[in-house]
Amino acid sequence: MTALLEVKGLAKHFGGLAAVKDLSFTVRKGQIAGLIGPNGAGKTTAFNTISGALAPTRGRVVFAGQDITGRRPSAIVGCGLVRTFQQTTTYAEESVERNIANAMLSRLENSAPQRLMRRTSHLLPAAGVAAEVERIIQIVGMQHWRHALAGTLAYGLQKKLGIAIALAAEPTMLLMDEPAAGLNHEECNDLTRLLRRLRDDHGMTILLVEHHMAIVMEVCERIVVLVHGEKIAEGTPEELRVNPAVVEAYLGAPDYAHA
Repeated sequence: MTALLEVKGLAKHFGGLAAVKDLSFTVRKGQIAGLIGPNGAGKTTAFNTISGALAPTRGRVVFAGQDITGRRPSAIVGCGLVRTFQQTTTYAEESVERNIANAMLSRLENSAPQRLMRRTSHLLPAAGVAAEVERIIQIVGMQHWRHALAGTLAYGLQKKLGIAIALAAEPTMLLMDEPAAGLNHEECNDLTRLLRRLRDDHGMTILLVEHHMAIVMEVCERIVVLVHGEKIAEGTPEELRVNPAVVEAYLGAPDYAHA
């Protein structure tokens, strides 16, 4: 499989603090990959830099053969690289359906956002919005909550709505920032099944930052480990389970002990 995302020598400094140092890795098309590390390892900074929220100090980010280094987040979304966040931002007084539809504005043919972004692919006629909303609701399994107001949803459903909103942008690849944070055991199992469906049934490529190591070890085919902004290891779950540097970095982390 070819590389869809290539991170090359990425660094991000805040004054004299190097939050990310010379980070390089690739994610293949159709792969679920993980970016892990203890608190303060630089994972979120790396995500922010890849997704365009922060400009890198140096290094390059290449997505689908295009150099997207330093581009605006909206332009990066337009290329098909879409990020979810730990805290989902929704229109609390709008329904689940309406929240998903709102996220499709940049895909509408002849819409102002579409003209500004100059999108030429994944366009959607206004008459096709309802069907596309229904397709996404089915993918994430929110059929029973389609008419519920976003602000009334339980936490786990709000997280699922956040994924649905990201899917509304028709991504080729999802960057998922701690999708399991705050979820209970059954919700984590549901998330694991959803991640696999997105890859297996919908051709999605996924890079996730996650502290829930049981999920990471179960669904990720390749994992990059950061400590103090530096990559200390990269490999399959089986390789990392017995990597002394990784085990040392996670000493005392209960999730890792049972992963």
